[in-house]
Amino acid sequence: MKLEPIPNEPALIYEGKKRALILADLHIGIESELKEAGINIPSQIEKISTHLISLCDQNEVDEVVIAGDVKHNVPLTSRQEHYEIPSIFEKLKENVDEVHVTLGNHDGNLKNLLPKWVILHSNKGFVYRGIGILHGHTWPNQDVMRCSQLVMAHQHPTIQFIETLGERDSRQCWVRANFIPDTARKRYPDADFELIIIPTFNELCGGLAINSAEVELLGPILKNGLVDMESAAIYLLDGTFLGKLKDLRV
Repeated sequence: MKLEPIPNEPALIYEGKKRALILADLHIGIESELKEAGINIPSQIEKISTHLISLCDQNEVDEVVIAGDVKHNVPLTSRQEHYEIPSIFEKLKENVDEVHVTLGNHDGNLKNLLPKWVILHSNKGFVYRGIGILHGHTWPNQDVMRCSQLVMAHQHPTIQFIETLGERDSRQCWVRANFIPDTARKRYPDADFELIIIPTFNELCGGLAINSAEVELLGPILKNGLVDMESAAIYLLDGTFLGKLKDLRV
């Protein structure tokens, strides 16, 4: 069993008995919210669909796993989402054998938008071929936390750089962190995991500058100290290792 990031892409490849593409945070429909804020951006669904299908083809995957936030608008569902979400999954059906989705905090009413053949899992995550998949906004179930590797979304992680003249620049990043036994095992007695935090697939989502002193991390397993974030390893999408989070604070 092997789990590796795709170079220069916000997605992972799982290689075992099947090959799978793992990604998160498509946030389909975000354009409608931006429009209400006065920012007019045309629908990006063709760009997202083309990117997703291209990754499936290039990496010859059999299955796709989405770790939450397929849709964007909450609590309502936009007209855009009603049209675009079924469309992207029907295109996926032509390229892969199976698609798994775990519910994220933006995925209210998603069940009614997905084709019946998509395998939908609860917001507490699920185990995919030995890998724990969770969005990260709720406490995961015990089965997920027994896995040696967890893939979590929700953070939209970026790393912030301060240029010489004080300008700030943020780039998407991967985060790999280990659990803290004394804290994690109070709630999950069998916990013994490495956590991988996956970047957002949709570029319009922005990100959370995890090395900023002003940023509060999201989700119960991070907020409650189950993970050693200070010693977390930070990588850019091209694979560049930047160091430990505690050494990258700005």
